[in-house]
Amino acid sequence: MKTITAQEWELLSFFEMEPELLDSTVPWIFNDALYRVSRENYNFSFAVQPSYRDVRLILSIDGKIAYELSAMGVDDVIYQKEDGHETIEIRVDHRNSLMLTMKSSIQIRQNWGLE
Repeated sequence: MKTITAQEWELLSFFEMEPELLDSTVPWIFNDALYRVSRENYNFSFAVQPSYRDVRLILSIDGKIAYELSAMGVDDVIYQKEDGHETIEIRVDHRNSLMLTMKSSIQIRQNWGLE
């Protein structure tokens, strides 16, 4: 079974919080984990089901959805840390990806159709 590359401890570091698990009796890799971040006037939620490679993210500003992604069976979710800067890459497929950063500010960068 192919699971995401990102490990539970890496997502804990990235989001700086424990996730809300759908079922507390099921290991993280087989569970649905929800991470929520609130800052000033915006809320960000990131849910992942590692073994199915399903990802959902929602960015709300002042209570209104500004961005939403729901992707099933993505190629991978990858944690990267370089020079103290953490990112999460969601590889939707071999040509499409999103890069997330959380520290200092929430950023979502999309790359569609790039080789």
